[in-house]
Amino acid sequence: MTTVDSILDRWPLPAMLARLSIAVPTRGKFTSPFRADSKPSCEILGSKIRDWTTGQNFDAIACYAEAKGLSNSDAISALAAELPGRAPKPPAQEKRDLVIPTLRWNHDEAGTLATLRGIGIEGIHMAGAILGTLGFAEISGFPCWILADGSRKIAEARRMDGQPFPAAGTLGERKSHTLRGSCKSWPLGTAPTRVTVPDKSPVVLVEGSPDYLAAADVAFHAEREFLPVSMLGAGQSIHTAALGFFTGRDVLILGHPDQAGLDSAKRWARQLGEAGAKVSARQLDGGDLNDLVKLHGAKAVATMLSL
Repeated sequence: MTTVDSILDRWPLPAMLARLSIAVPTRGKFTSPFRADSKPSCEILGSKIRDWTTGQNFDAIACYAEAKGLSNSDAISALAAELPGRAPKPPAQEKRDLVIPTLRWNHDEAGTLATLRGIGIEGIHMAGAILGTLGFAEISGFPCWILADGSRKIAEARRMDGQPFPAAGTLGERKSHTLRGSCKSWPLGTAPTRVTVPDKSPVVLVEGSPDYLAAADVAFHAEREFLPVSMLGAGQSIHTAALGFFTGRDVLILGHPDQAGLDSAKRWARQLGEAGAKVSARQLDGGDLNDLVKLHGAKAVATMLSL
């Protein structure tokens, strides 16, 4: 029996809901306990809660993760520590704080990154010097560029030489390294450290760190002001606690032009629409946003997207 199976055996859905003080009927639809829900859209199907609006399924572990504000892997670790024969995990350690190294900023590294990603130096300065979401530091002994913001919910590093991080411990080889304690479902860029975001400021939502830099480059050249925001993984749904930021905003989703990107764009659009955002989406031709900026330049892409 796997660790996940052992957790679900120890904490079946009714027991987990009782533990979390979540009261839902065993039959019929009910409003979501995890997000703003204007009409009953959830239903218990077997051992999971099915959200018919977002298309998500929540087993006992996912319910625990949502209620505690944890990633799924952190929820598994916390619940696994409670299994018989394992040392109990202190409650204070259920959620690890994200530790972000001190980020430096200099023109040489900014120029190197612009060349690496094939975007204008203006986009790098937009992200780092204007928004304050980009900086440089060493991670696992490698010079890296790192995206983080004032939410202190998520941070991701990529190597300055463009190479993947080597396998280490339980982590396999990977092109990006999410810093320990990050919540992967948290949208990066909603809390820039150097500017105050107006309540009605429009948002361009993209996927991944490279597209975030490309969106920052487009934002620098666009005629209309907008805030670049990124989900750092197509498989992630937007964390329910972050949805309120988008309420009342115009949100343009620029997902990746593959099946995973299309599926994620649809999922995010459903979530954001339910949260009260005015959502539109564009399917990009010729690659993702970083590809288009690399090929045409940020100013031309801003014109293509009517930004």
